[in-house]
Amino acid sequence: MNAISLIGRLTKDIELKDIGEGRLVTSNTLAVRKTYKKDGSSDADFIPFVAWGKRAELLEEYCSKGDLIGLTGRMQSRSYKTESEDMRYVVEMLVEDLEFLQKKSPDKVAANPS
Repeated sequence: MNAISLIGRLTKDIELKDIGEGRLVTSNTLAVRKTYKKDGSSDADFIPFVAWGKRAELLEEYCSKGDLIGLTGRMQSRSYKTESEDMRYVVEMLVEDLEFLQKKSPDKVAANPS
């Protein structure tokens, strides 16, 4: 079985890409808080994800950096060659469903401009 559910915060604003023939995609990273604290501060795992089609459009329309979202889907792996012919391997979450949970609070935005 290959199933994963995550709740976390977006690490950057959503950028929608049109790869031709009306196919839309976005990739981003979800910061998922760990259940333990390291040296008194919280720690997180950073999980890359990719969303296609309507899911990508919904993320781009309603979400921005820092928003708390829930994602369900599956893990996938792929590989590609760089321009210098180096092989790169990627493991990422393929989003199959999403939930909008919480917008980043305005006071955090003011305290942490980016």
